[in-house]
Amino acid sequence: MTQIRLALAFLTRLPVRVPDAPVAEHAAATRYYPLVGALIAALAVGGLFAGSWTVGNYAGCILAVAVVFAVTGGLHLDGLSDCLDGMAVNGNPVKRLAVMHDSRAGAVGAVGVALWVMLKVALVARCVEQGTVAQALWCAMVVARAPLAFELREGEPATPGKGLFAWLHPEVQREDWVISMLFGLAFLVPAIAPLGDIALRCGLGVALALVLTLVWHLGWYRRVGGLTGDVVGAAVEIREVAMLAAMATALPALPW
Repeated sequence: MTQIRLALAFLTRLPVRVPDAPVAEHAAATRYYPLVGALIAALAVGGLFAGSWTVGNYAGCILAVAVVFAVTGGLHLDGLSDCLDGMAVNGNPVKRLAVMHDSRAGAVGAVGVALWVMLKVALVARCVEQGTVAQALWCAMVVARAPLAFELREGEPATPGKGLFAWLHPEVQREDWVISMLFGLAFLVPAIAPLGDIALRCGLGVALALVLTLVWHLGWYRRVGGLTGDVVGAAVEIREVAMLAAMATALPALPW
């Protein structure tokens, strides 16, 4: 239970009381990140239906995205903002990393995050129209967090010995990311059973999320020589949007 509490405390702002734990315990907690994603999804769906019932569908979509922001404390959006600011810098890796480590949001990051949030609201609204919104939020939150252990284990830190990524990287074990991926797969089963267009959308979303994650990471290896906590956090946002986009896609009628 300690590792689950550590995962909740790390990825959310929920009032979870955890004891002091060595870095190895924090690393082992990465295997439970998909569970945290499922909890965030359940809260987001609750916000969606509460807003839709009391005000209207669009208000429900805004509230669903707002719930995710409130529960996570904007953790991954902050990473996206820092990455956008870093991408806008014309300079060497050291200068890019300095801008990314600055806690103040630049103009590019602030505007980019605002547009990103609007995109997420629009995609959730489209999922409502497609009748896939509950499954979309569930799959998006789980799939976005399941690969985190893999990224932390197999990626190379851009700033060795400095930062969150470098802190966890040596401690995360291969079994941690394997278990995390298996948990993620298990949590997807309720959303895609029985097989049909939901399963197809989910498969498309997973494929798109993995491709975009790969492209995103390779871009940062080129820019700064590795990954940072901001880069990995922004990848969570990218995977969420990829899954929402796939679930929002109108598919032709299937024969089953």
